Amino acid sequence: MHTRAVAVPFGERLRDALTAARAPLLFGIRLWASVCLALFIAFWLELDNPFWAGTSAAIVCQLQLGASLRKGWFRMIGTVVGATAIVVLTACFPQDRIAFLVLLAFWGGLCAFAATVFRNFASYSAALAGYTAAIIAADTLGATGGASPDVFMLAVWRASEICIGIVCAAGGDSQLHSQVWLPRSQVDLAAC
Repeated sequence: MHTRAVAVPFGERLRDALTAARAPLLFGIRLWASVCLALFIAFWLELDNPFWAGTSAAIVCQLQLGASLRKGWFRMIGTVVGATAIVVLTACFPQDRIAFLVLLAFWGGLCAFAATVFRNFASYSAALAGYTAAIIAADTLGATGGASPDVFMLAVWRASEICIGIVCAAGGDSQLHSQVWLPRSQVDLAAC
């Protein structure tokens, strides 16, 4: 008995491949659109480090809409808490570099402890508060190692860049979700 292989037309193979890859392709398009929009807005606003907006949009994008929105929310909380902490630390110790660095290390340790105690995105938010403060402190101390009077503006710029990326990612995720996934699920429900 001989079996003969049936050649599947190219069009059917392509359709099957695109159907199987629908979710990853939509995620890639959503990620690309979110990052491009975040970078466009950050460059248009002439922020100091616009790459943070694009990076935040890429980090926040998840396959599921709920996970993406929740991660974005906790990223925003961690960024604002870290930025506020470094402004307060700098205001309390404007001339005392040693006390500033010791309390910054204590803040980082406290955030690391909180990251081990909390779970999921709350843990992520606690860790983010620690290293956001360290990133802003590195910009604040600069080449001379002294505190800068621009710490408030550095914190505002950093938080703005991060929040722009989060809002762009959340907006792109929500928009694509409402136009692609919801109509499809409504059709599936109507067929039942």
